[in-house]
Amino acid sequence: MIETISYQELKGNDKQIVDEKFENLIVELKETYNAEILSNESDDEGELYTKIAELKIKFETILDYIKYCLRYGADLDVVSPTKLKISGNEMGNTIFYIIDFFKKFAKKYGVAFNVYVKNEIDADINALKEGVYDEDDIYLMESEEGLLKIKTVFEGDGKSEEIIIKKILASLNPDIVVNKVITKSMDESKGIFSGLVAIEMFCKPFDIVEVAYKFLPVAISFENADIELDISELQDIGNDLGGAVFELTHAAANMNKK
Repeated sequence: MIETISYQELKGNDKQIVDEKFENLIVELKETYNAEILSNESDDEGELYTKIAELKIKFETILDYIKYCLRYGADLDVVSPTKLKISGNEMGNTIFYIIDFFKKFAKKYGVAFNVYVKNEIDADINALKEGVYDEDDIYLMESEEGLLKIKTVFEGDGKSEEIIIKKILASLNPDIVVNKVITKSMDESKGIFSGLVAIEMFCKPFDIVEVAYKFLPVAISFENADIELDISELQDIGNDLGGAVFELTHAAANMNKK
């Protein structure tokens, strides 16, 4: 069970329309999530009329929590639990839902995150194909640093295998530790690399969520049987996803104005 305090806000020029839409939203949240209203206020002193509500909402699973964050994009505070333990399969299903959500969003509205950078990094490709870290290093990263062991598969097209690998590595969050890279060319007739790049990485839960919605990889698998997220990680993940949806929605709206 994940207990949150969620903050909903709606602004507009027409007080009647804002009140009506906001009331419909509150009714929907009460019916869907059995939300408890802690406060419900209005502010008409600024240029826009504003409705603000504070609600207590509980979720049975992390997937329910993530679905709420993606659909309603509200700022929220996670109240409990201080730590949430879930299986690797449950985390995997949650990540796949996030990827699918943003893929559908991109297909419907024509917007997605452009995360690949132009600059390459120095990387020993041969060493990466063999694996950079030994068993002792991996044990320390998992047991002492609390990093998850994850295999992520990206699609890649470019002049060469090396360029594609370096481009992906340069675009990843620097906190992500990359251990091994495996590639598979799917079309060698063009004289370029066009295929899949599988990366074995070690990172925090927040980092892999960011990889999921920004890179839209074709596959992600967790090597950990159990995964533990603390209260701050849960909160950061939820707010980050809500912010990502808001950012893409704003971009889509601006595209429609042109």
